[in-house]
Amino acid sequence: MSSGNPFGPGPANSGGPANNGGPANNSGPGRSPFGPPAGGPPSGGPFGPGPFAPAQGRPAGGQSPFGPGAPGPRRPDNPAPFNPAPGPVAPPTDLTPIGPPTGLLVVAGVLAAAGIAIGALFWGHWQALIGWLLAGPIAIGVAALFSSRDTLRRTSAVYLRPGWIMAAYAAVMLLVTAGVIVGACGFAIWVGRR
Repeated sequence: MSSGNPFGPGPANSGGPANNGGPANNSGPGRSPFGPPAGGPPSGGPFGPGPFAPAQGRPAGGQSPFGPGAPGPRRPDNPAPFNPAPGPVAPPTDLTPIGPPTGLLVVAGVLAAAGIAIGALFWGHWQALIGWLLAGPIAIGVAALFSSRDTLRRTSAVYLRPGWIMAAYAAVMLLVTAGVIVGACGFAIWVGRR
């Protein structure tokens, strides 16, 4: 007796010619070929009630189902390590517009320009090293501080960046480069003459 069903004859009309040994004809939208589940359809979908479904068969009043000694559910009035006691409410977010720290960019530009001037003024003398220091490490440090503070300010709720700030930053970096070159070359000429 060969049938088309590898699991044997179906629940109804097993082996009859009408269903060829397969399951009962229970077709239709949303119907299982194996019949309705025992006890009626489960509430909450095909996988039963979810973890947030109303408690059925659990003790009322929020008590633990594991007995009186087990801890109960965590509530705002029941502080615990993962549910700390309510504290002061965080202040509302400050919506004051904030922009980049342009003062630091101006200081970096002035230091670089002063480094160029000192390096050119003391060309071939040891004082050209002062110009290199002003335009090099000091001006670069102030420019790095500008970038750091600007990045921190970008995390505020309202950040307004003027369109000219990138051009000003590029100009300061060109001044820094020129100041480093002028100071280094002026100092190198002094060292070469000794």
